[in-house]
Amino acid sequence: MSAPHATAIIEGYLARLDLGLVGSDPQRRRELVEDVRGHIADARAALVDETDQDLLAICDRLGEPGELAREVGSASAVAQQASAPYVWSWLEISAIALTVMAWPVGAILVLLSRVWTRREKVIATAIGAVTFAMGFPLSAPFIGPVLGTLVPSLGGAAPLFVGTLGSLPLVAAAYLAYRLTRTTAPGVRLA
Repeated sequence: MSAPHATAIIEGYLARLDLGLVGSDPQRRRELVEDVRGHIADARAALVDETDQDLLAICDRLGEPGELAREVGSASAVAQQASAPYVWSWLEISAIALTVMAWPVGAILVLLSRVWTRREKVIATAIGAVTFAMGFPLSAPFIGPVLGTLVPSLGGAAPLFVGTLGSLPLVAAAYLAYRLTRTTAPGVRLA
């Protein structure tokens, strides 16, 4: 037998819970209200002779709807904050630009970024390092003997070889830009 005010008590409780969940994800909101409705139905099924007092006791055991909504809302806010994707910003754009214009600074910014994986950082840094090492004055004693004999032996292809080496920072920047815009990156989005 149903309590005389069963519908008013239960629907009133669920309406207050739903009102407390305003602003949360609609799908999550529906799921929570239906879950609480299921708990109430299970508790009602265990009652032999249902009264208004029994229904009020069930609602009291569940807790105040506003408090329950705040608890669920704060838990889901923490979960959303923990899973919030990293938004790439000026750091990554500067890293790409400076990889071409000032490789050491660009390489540092690449290494500081959270967007690229370790593998992508190593590849881009290594590609840019080749050109930097060839143009760095302190590496001349090591590079000079190699290039000094290699470039003249290339003949007409020497400018192409030197140009290719000089364009490696562009290749590194293009690689980083491509990896930055990939759509399969988990947790990364454009601001």
